[in-house]
Amino acid sequence: MARSPKEILYCEVCGQPIHGPVYRAEVDGVEMNLCPSCYVKLSRSGRAVLIRSRKPKAGVKKRPQPPRRTSRILEALELVEDYYERIRQARTSLGWTQAALAQRLRISESMLRKIESGKMKPSIDLAKKMERILKIKLLEPVEIEEEEDFTAPPGTLTLGDIVIVRRDEE
Repeated sequence: MARSPKEILYCEVCGQPIHGPVYRAEVDGVEMNLCPSCYVKLSRSGRAVLIRSRKPKAGVKKRPQPPRRTSRILEALELVEDYYERIRQARTSLGWTQAALAQRLRISESMLRKIESGKMKPSIDLAKKMERILKIKLLEPVEIEEEEDFTAPPGTLTLGDIVIVRRDEE
């Protein structure tokens, strides 16, 4: 970071004047000027990430990127009813202990015990991971019905009857 000889910058963490290089870093989501000492301490703990300058190289022109196409298809999945039996059967057929499967899934053994006993349902993400590791089917697509128009019965108060919407005048 270039600065004039008379300009003194202060570390935004410790408040001391910065003698030597100034580190422009992101600390917990905030861009800050740091002294070398604070930068080293915070970067070791993983809280500070150095911000690289975004200056384009001389003579190099960047080609415009085509706009990204994003798919807005929502996937509705539901856990099968006998998920816990399928998980237990697949695990035992592979010859794995609960500890071995829990380690592969990166969850605790007690959580796996609860899932295999049917006391707890795994999240959709965890179920997908189990499907991939155990090579079984735990999730099935769900048909989403269109929502019906809801009309409150006569004489029932609704939020629209009570709320007064204020609009800022321009």
